[in-house]
Amino acid sequence: MKQAYPIPYVEIGRGYAALRFGGASHGRAAVELGLPAAEVRILEARLQARRPRSASDRTHAAAVRAAGGYPVLDR
Repeated sequence: MKQAYPIPYVEIGRGYAALRFGGASHGRAAVELGLPAAEVRILEARLQARRPRSASDRTHAAAVRAAGGYPVLDR
């Protein structure tokens, strides 16, 4: 049987992503949104699929260093 949610599922996904990007653990996000474990696994998998991979981060960092890095501002 499917779970009936009082708010649209897409909004639940957005709320979950906001909580996770805000630093909440997946357990805390699940409790705050009142989600069952099966739904949390689905949302977490979708969230992880959207995050950039470390290889692209390393490529970006290497390109920034090759271009001279970021400027340092005096205080």
